[in-house]
Amino acid sequence: MKLRNLLLYITALTLTAVNSSCKDDDKEDAPDPRLRRVIISQIGNNVEFVVNDAEGIIFNYDSLAYGTRVDSLYPNLYSYSPNELKVQYSYDGSEYLEYRNTVAIDLSKPVKIITTNTKDNSKKEYTLEVRVHKYDIDAFEWTIAGEITAISETIISHQSLMYDDKMWQFMQTEKGCSVISSVDGKKWTSSKIDVPETLLLSTLCNIEDSLFVQGESGAFYAAKFDNLKFNKFDAITSGQLLYTLNNQIWVFDEGQIKSYNKNGEIKVSQPIPDKFNVDTVRSFTAPSGYTTLGYLYAKKGENAEIWAADRYGNIECLTSASENLPYMDKTIAFTFGSTLGVLGGITTDGVFSTECYTSNNGGLSWSLDTHKDLSSTVGALADAGIFQTGDKGEFLLIGGQTEKGQSNKIWALRLKKILLEEEFLNKIK
Repeated sequence: MKLRNLLLYITALTLTAVNSSCKDDDKEDAPDPRLRRVIISQIGNNVEFVVNDAEGIIFNYDSLAYGTRVDSLYPNLYSYSPNELKVQYSYDGSEYLEYRNTVAIDLSKPVKIITTNTKDNSKKEYTLEVRVHKYDIDAFEWTIAGEITAISETIISHQSLMYDDKMWQFMQTEKGCSVISSVDGKKWTSSKIDVPETLLLSTLCNIEDSLFVQGESGAFYAAKFDNLKFNKFDAITSGQLLYTLNNQIWVFDEGQIKSYNKNGEIKVSQPIPDKFNVDTVRSFTAPSGYTTLGYLYAKKGENAEIWAADRYGNIECLTSASENLPYMDKTIAFTFGSTLGVLGGITTDGVFSTECYTSNNGGLSWSLDTHKDLSSTVGALADAGIFQTGDKGEFLLIGGQTEKGQSNKIWALRLKKILLEEEFLNKIK
């Protein structure tokens, strides 16, 4: 019995030693060859990649913006094993190069990667791909939509208004005032307007069917859309006409911002802030959140300030000249969704511009938006009429001034994102 127990004890001890030896050998001989993390810092704020071990692919979950350069990057590779892996990469799948974090890799196309553990007995293969948007979905797509023969003379001032589901483009030239109108932007009707003096059509605004405008002399005039006969509006005798907001006419007058109803009865009178010390003002209204504000695009030195006024006459500076929003004379103001934009214009040096600046926070901050500039397709342009023809960012740009003179072209512009969505929906129908 004693001999049998002794043999069982020796056998058990031997098996335990063997098992222990195997475990140690496994741990020592098979370090994990997989990658745990891949980060590339040159393409954004430390963009982290998805490492899919099942399929052997490494990719960025959110595609980078169109045009992002990825031809010279330094990936940072992190493994599971405490020991460094041997890493090789290949552009064609045949010739492999040794990976070093000091040598740039061209990731404009997928790259093959092989990671091998330090014992050279276990490896893992991956395909590393940096995904970049193939289309500039935030850009405008510009197409020529026709010409307007009624635009032949240099336009001194103009205004674009929507009323009764129709586009109205008012134009003042040295020879007189005229208007063109259209329902679809393709067929336009032109007519002359009998006016008492040269009108400053940049001040033209409406409350329902009633139009209001200021003349070169400073006098105010009113008309109806059904006859477009402008008569003197004696209820307002002084001030600078800005816009209509909250069904009221708003003017700057003797250090005050005032509003009147369409019958000329004063409704609001508020002092203009002392800090509102600017050279020139270009005004427009635009949605901001759940309300609509009056915006004052003002010149201060070489730069622009953006001021906003609410329906109570409260005026606040949204940006200061130190934020480097350059002032463009005769710029084209537009809005789509929650974005404000100023497009083209003439610099303080007298140069026609193709640039576009946009704000996505109600005018608080602005940045150069190269996705929406006029580019070489349209060219430098100032003081064109603009209509928003849809609720997703569809516009018509009419006329405008160029370095060579007055333009009579109509440009259609749409966000490429919308065009791609439509193309996709048409494919799955």
